[in-house]
Amino acid sequence: MKEWLRHRIRPIGILFAFAGAIGPATFTIAAERNEARVTQAVRDVRLLASNAAPRPASVNDNVGQGTTVRTGSDSRAELTFTDRTLTRLGANTAFSLGEGARDFDLANGSILLYLPKSSGGARINTAVAMAAGASFTAMVEYHPKLWLKFIILEGNGSVSLKRHPGETRKLRAGQMISVPAGATKLHEPQDIDLSELIKTSLLITKFPPLPSLNRILLEAENQQNLPPSSHLIDPTGLDTRDQRAAAQPSATPRTVPGRPLRP
Repeated sequence: MKEWLRHRIRPIGILFAFAGAIGPATFTIAAERNEARVTQAVRDVRLLASNAAPRPASVNDNVGQGTTVRTGSDSRAELTFTDRTLTRLGANTAFSLGEGARDFDLANGSILLYLPKSSGGARINTAVAMAAGASFTAMVEYHPKLWLKFIILEGNGSVSLKRHPGETRKLRAGQMISVPAGATKLHEPQDIDLSELIKTSLLITKFPPLPSLNRILLEAENQQNLPPSSHLIDPTGLDTRDQRAAAQPSATPRTVPGRPLRP
């Protein structure tokens, strides 16, 4: 009887030991997915951790769940995750890591988010709407009393209203959607001039080349092959020059070079 119990207990002990080894590893992976490292901090960039005084951010600082990254005027920052996900912050921006493994919260300002295919996707939460995707390069600008703007540079994504989750719009590369404060319905996405955005956005021009830059350039080149009747929206109203609050709340139509503006 004792011999039988000894043989039964041994496999059970091994199973518990195996589970104990797997548990912490799973937790560590989840934690790493929700942690980032500061890879650029230009001028006034501060970290606001819960129950701690704000402090200046420095390159290689860790940013975890519950920490807000805040930029001042004429400032910018970049966060890099272990899976190569990148988040770039424009001026006057407040950005934090949410509770989920890939939940990001944007309280105000402008960000660029690059999600590699290995990232598993992400959601960008604001008070009015949520933007999401599995693999894309996107820009988001949010001013709580005015509007939210969401642009896809490459890949695909979607936007849903927080209080009206049935209101959802899918976006492809080269499209933008604007969501006014208090919106109950979503407008249709608009086609924007990617070439103009690439040339003017500080979230692109003031940082090293994006890993997805070649795909963005290809999407911009494809726009040049659109029918002559097509027109694109000038995206520089996304406050790309300085990301100051609420510059140009509506985009203005512009033609692709050499093409007439559609009436």
